[in-house]
Amino acid sequence: MKSLLSLVFAFAFSTLFAQSADDVLGLWLVQDKDAYVRIFKKDGKYFGRVTWLEEPYDENGKPITDPNGEPILEMEVVSGFVFEEDEWVDGTVYDAEIGKTYHGSMEMEDHDTLNLRGSLDSFGLLGRTETWTRLKERGNK
Repeated sequence: MKSLLSLVFAFAFSTLFAQSADDVLGLWLVQDKDAYVRIFKKDGKYFGRVTWLEEPYDENGKPITDPNGEPILEMEVVSGFVFEEDEWVDGTVYDAEIGKTYHGSMEMEDHDTLNLRGSLDSFGLLGRTETWTRLKERGNK
């Protein structure tokens, strides 16, 4: 009886922290706190677009661009992620400062904390992780 009760308790406790695929949707403050990225779903995959920059224009009033000359504001920097178990995988992350695209994965620590990893290899061994913070939007609690 004790083992059955323990099993029921363990299952109930584990489901409290389980994530659903759409938990990642919303507005996120990047680690350096100089940009917002909105993560959205399209055709069953997850993407992220820069929606705010602390400094969107250079000293001449022109939009800040990546090394390829593309404006960073409204740029898609997170692309093609799919949800598997408790993480989002098989996507890409674009580093607009240096103009490079990396293999990506995302995992939520909790409802308001997202760890985004960009890697040189598809296994995630050679790369770095940034921690993003969910922004509260009007109408959301």
